[in-house]
Amino acid sequence: MTQETTNTPLRLVIGDSARDPGAKIWYALPGGYFDVPLDALDADPGSEQEAHLDHLMALIVDCAPDSERDRYAGALRDVRYMTRQMRGEGIIDCSLGMRYAHDGSSAVSVFTVALRDIEWAPPKLTAVRAVSLRECPENVALLSLPGGRPGAVSDTLVTMPALAGMPAQELYQCNLYIPAPSGVQLAILTLSTTAVGSRKHYRELMEGIAYTVSFSDPMPEIERAARGDGGGGGDRIRDRITADFG
Repeated sequence: MTQETTNTPLRLVIGDSARDPGAKIWYALPGGYFDVPLDALDADPGSEQEAHLDHLMALIVDCAPDSERDRYAGALRDVRYMTRQMRGEGIIDCSLGMRYAHDGSSAVSVFTVALRDIEWAPPKLTAVRAVSLRECPENVALLSLPGGRPGAVSDTLVTMPALAGMPAQELYQCNLYIPAPSGVQLAILTLSTTAVGSRKHYRELMEGIAYTVSFSDPMPEIERAARGDGGGGGDRIRDRITADFG
């Protein structure tokens, strides 16, 4: 689910995943992000879906200039490899975003969501443990989310090593740790971008996202608000999301 804010009233765009009966977590993203279909990019070997993906990638390579085809084919292989790696690490959602920062510059970011099964512990203790287990926890803060739920946030700069044809570069990364009310699952939401100069902007964006995370389906309440039912529920939803994302 994404939201867009202008001088007009708040407009929510509800993605198909929000109505997925098998969904395990819900959250809102600001406008400018689109989903990466991880399932489609990591199809089972020998499946019909894999055959369709191979055909699509072959078409993309065929459209490239002759001198660039090897590079295109390599990039597509890298995409499939990275998708497989992400799924192996428990990442269930991935989105790419192009946004304008407060200083007017534009930047690309990658947003991922992982949901991990954990041994039961009080949710606040889980949040503290999760953020403290990072190799270099920086700028750590605890969050008090709607319903009194706990969460934690940290961010840091990391240096990515040089790759073929690309120099080493700094990467900004912000992580949210939000335990499920059951105490046996932990959501890890991560944003990464090379726009290190927009660190404050992305930190605020991630903290806004944290306040929209839900482990139970919020759609009935949102739909009641859209119909005008529920005694001002629409105003509460509008105000809360506006506050989250500015």
